[in-house]
Amino acid sequence: MLYPESALEAQKLYYELILKSGFPVKGLKPEDLEVADFGLSQGELDYFKKVGLGIYVLVNEAECGKVLCFLPNQYMPEHRHQSVLVMPKGSEIKKGFTELKKIVKDFKGLEEYGEDAVYLVPEKENTPVPKEGTPIPGKQEYFHTIYGTGSMFVPGKPTANPTYPIPKDHHPHTTALHEIFLEPGVGHHLPANTPHSVVAGPEGLVVLEFSLTSRDPLDVFTNPKIDRITHIKERPKKPIR
Repeated sequence: MLYPESALEAQKLYYELILKSGFPVKGLKPEDLEVADFGLSQGELDYFKKVGLGIYVLVNEAECGKVLCFLPNQYMPEHRHQSVLVMPKGSEIKKGFTELKKIVKDFKGLEEYGEDAVYLVPEKENTPVPKEGTPIPGKQEYFHTIYGTGSMFVPGKPTANPTYPIPKDHHPHTTALHEIFLEPGVGHHLPANTPHSVVAGPEGLVVLEFSLTSRDPLDVFTNPKIDRITHIKERPKKPIR
C-alpha cells in the first residue's frame, strides 16, 4: 500500500532515472510508470525506496518488453514465474497440484479467465496436465542492463561476498544466493520457475526485460506476506483535537 503522494514522487524518481539512462522512450510520462511496493512500504516513500520496483511496459502481448527501474540500493524480493493450470469453475483440486491462492497473497484470478476459475500450480515439474485444463507456461525472462549496477541472485553456489548484499531482514525469505553482477551491457537469461531477486547499486539500476506474456498476479514470492499488486490508499487524516 502506498499513499498517493508517495506513488507520485516514486514515479517522478523512476522517470528521471530512465531519462538518465538514455533509453529513448518518446512520449513517456511519469504517470505511465507502475510502482510495485510489494505490500511493504507502509504507505511512505522512505520505506518504498528500500524495497520496490518501477515498471514501464513497452508491449505485453504474446511477447513482453518492459523497462525495470530500481532506485539507489533498492531491493526487489525473491520470486519466480511458475507454470499455472487454469481449471473450469467448480473443478476439484487435482492430485499433484496446489491452489495458487494458497501461496499468492490476495490472488483474485486473471481478467481473461475470471475469479471463479480454479488456478493450480504443479507440486513437481512435468506433472501430467488434465485435458480440461488450460496450461499457462511459466514466464522465461531475459534481463539486459542499460544503466547503473546491481546484484541479481539466482540458484547456484552462494556468493560469499556479493557486491550488493540482500538486506538482512529478507534473508529468511531468500533461497537463491548466487550473484550475477549487473552492469551496462550485461544480460542474463532466467528459465521459468527460477527464484531470483535484485539489489541495485548506489546509482540505481535500469534493466530491459524481454519475456513471454507477463501476468504479474501469478508471480510466486518466497515471502508469503508479499502482495505483488500495489494498492494506492489515501493517508489517514489526523484526528481533530
